[in-house]
Amino acid sequence: MSTDMKKPGVETRANSNTIAIDPTTHAGRILAALRERPMSNIEIIWQLNIAHPPAAVRDLRQAGVRIDTEPHPHPSRPGEKIKRYHLVGEG
Repeated sequence: MSTDMKKPGVETRANSNTIAIDPTTHAGRILAALRERPMSNIEIIWQLNIAHPPAAVRDLRQAGVRIDTEPHPHPSRPGEKIKRYHLVGEG
């Protein structure tokens, strides 16, 4: 991929704090879901049918969306933790 190619669906506008995310892309669908609640990779895979959530989360982060990961108890393995994505700074 050349350096002047951009990812479809994620756009940061120059001289603006506006981040435009196409809601039909993986990144847009994940952003909409994270506005509702934190989600783990497996929740995103199962519920949103997105094969590789970290790539879309990376694109969102590179576009300026603040997403943190937080530890969460594993649902079926006591004592183990999973990571969940958490949207930072939005209502």
